[in-house]
Amino acid sequence: MDKTFKLVLLLLAISLIAFFLLGCAKQAAKSDNEKLTGYQKITPVVVKERLDKGEKLIIVDVRTKEEYDSGHIANSLLIPYDEIEKKAPALLTDKNAAIIVYCRTGRRSADAVQKLESLGYTNLRDLGGILSWPYEIEGDFEGHF
Repeated sequence: MDKTFKLVLLLLAISLIAFFLLGCAKQAAKSDNEKLTGYQKITPVVVKERLDKGEKLIIVDVRTKEEYDSGHIANSLLIPYDEIEKKAPALLTDKNAAIIVYCRTGRRSADAVQKLESLGYTNLRDLGGILSWPYEIEGDFEGHF
């Protein structure tokens, strides 16, 4: 019984160590993946809170000019999706600045974030679509967005 008890304790200790090491490896892999992707999704609530605190955010609208004119988040910068790689270097000069990207529904913003990432931008957040923005917007509300 004494040998069996020691064997059980040894197996338990080995299992705990293995579990701990695998957990650390998964966390390290997740951290490395986050570093590689350089961006995360962000909610409208978090963006609004950060703006209300006076945090300097660059908010980029990647829709067309017509969509932007029909309604956009205040102080957002228009860089249409199909021009992002050409215009971003001149308009977004600080590659470490906090950049929030949005479009209409979230598809173009996700793609635009990947393009910006490939250009070397490091602090990107994907807001998704303006359709999920419950706060005030600016623009010509006659148009549809």
